[in-house]
Amino acid sequence: MLDFARDKELWKRVRESEDFSQHRRELFALYEKAFEAEPRPHSAKEILENNDYGLWRLQFDQLQSSALLSLIYPENREYYDNLLKIVWAYLGEYTWAPLGHYTEFYYQRTPRDFDFGLLDIFATSVAFGLAEVKNLFKDRFPQLLLDRISYEIRRRTIEPFLERKFFWESHNNNWTAVCTSAVGSVLIYEAPDIYYENKERIDKALRCYLDSYKDDGMCVEGVGYWEFGFGFFTSFALLERELTGGRVDRFKEEKVKEIAKFLQKTFLQEGVIVTFSDSSVTQHYFFGVWHTLRHVYGDELEPLPKSHGYAVRDNTHFNFALRAFIYYDTKNISDTLRKDVVYTGKDSNYFIKRTKAYGFAVKGGDNGESHNHIDVGSFILARNDKQIICDVGAGPYEDGYHTERRYTFFHPSAYAHNIPLFDGQGEDSIRREDVICQYDGNSRVYLDFTNGYGFDFLKRAEREFTFQEKEITLRDHFDLAESKEITEHFVSLIEPKITGDVAVIDDVTLISQIPPRVSVKEVRAHMGNRPHNVYIIDYILPKGQVDFELKFKM
Repeated sequence: MLDFARDKELWKRVRESEDFSQHRRELFALYEKAFEAEPRPHSAKEILENNDYGLWRLQFDQLQSSALLSLIYPENREYYDNLLKIVWAYLGEYTWAPLGHYTEFYYQRTPRDFDFGLLDIFATSVAFGLAEVKNLFKDRFPQLLLDRISYEIRRRTIEPFLERKFFWESHNNNWTAVCTSAVGSVLIYEAPDIYYENKERIDKALRCYLDSYKDDGMCVEGVGYWEFGFGFFTSFALLERELTGGRVDRFKEEKVKEIAKFLQKTFLQEGVIVTFSDSSVTQHYFFGVWHTLRHVYGDELEPLPKSHGYAVRDNTHFNFALRAFIYYDTKNISDTLRKDVVYTGKDSNYFIKRTKAYGFAVKGGDNGESHNHIDVGSFILARNDKQIICDVGAGPYEDGYHTERRYTFFHPSAYAHNIPLFDGQGEDSIRREDVICQYDGNSRVYLDFTNGYGFDFLKRAEREFTFQEKEITLRDHFDLAESKEITEHFVSLIEPKITGDVAVIDDVTLISQIPPRVSVKEVRAHMGNRPHNVYIIDYILPKGQVDFELKFKM
């Protein structure tokens, strides 16, 4: 499999061509950081005392950086020796997954219940990575190491998969894609006969994943989870197509093609991606995913800005890092995005508009989505490669974030989104009938987002946006059965400057007849836990007023 990835001329071009200069810079930086620590397996005591993802992320970085540098610079003994060390470390590891995943997703098991056969997104990714490294270095690794890799993959991945069923086989989010695709890829490399015997099982699980998308291909989990889940799906589907000589080609399905287009739809400007749901506010895209998809679909997908992508970075899964090199092509890059692109999601109810002056996105849908945020009717306004009115995306994945306590955390709560509050209370997390984005095909989008709220007194909540070349007007109307204090609530990562009734954020002027009140909240970023400020801009409507208008002038 991937025989061309062992071609010395390919890696000579990576080593010498200016096209790969960014790849090399990122890779050298990652290697230097990753190998400040010696590769080694962790003891059970260490794992029990450090039940977080840090131990595994370091190993991801050590594997991807040493393996790729060993391919690019085959004469460099240091890179190869470190590759051998991290592979041997993985083979002697107590577990290939954080225990936190076991206790959270496998019925609250305790460490003494530990079972290496409980496969998760980390364990299956490690097996996939080792299978590909073995394939790439089968002419350089000692036979003892090749045999040991196969033994550990069979013991830790293949046999457990054959012996039991897993919850993610019938799940409806990225776990299904990652675990199924990783296991399927391992079988293609290590045991193609077992792949054929279990193809129906793999098909059923991947159909469950694809069925979690509606026909418009929009990923309600957020850009990062689209990239994670669909990226693994893409890697597997290409290997499967190669193994079967094209007889099995999942890319021919129209829905798969629509899902592949999701990333290009989410760009608001060259440096801004839609950050609805559990997406990072600093989200960039993997060259390894997008360039692979362009390899499959060609010009049916758009070229994307190089400045907003990366080849390797902390915690990159090996299949993404490898494909960032072997499928990278400068024809997949454009310095500018296509302007005046409008997309309206008739199924997932996203409306996204991109012009020369701004980027804009608003979502309908419901508040019971996978990786849900309470955000029906919320929107993003981007200008100058910044989110002016923002969606802060995912918060740190701390204890309780994925439980019933989820909405006590700021990032997924109503208070982190651009939606009205009634007596200080926002929408709830109850799934009701979908809120529809109605687009007139010209300059107006309308939503009746009453269903985002669970208030008996709220008979109707309507939101309308009208668009001009350098101006957007928001109009809200409410029909209430009893008097409530209505607060029009907005968030930004940029500190607004207030003069009377006017707020200025960057070079966007917000004009209303109501004076804004600004407060600041310090939060921590999704990745790295770095603190930063979120600025909250509130317009409190006079008692009895049920209409609100706000203009955004560029």
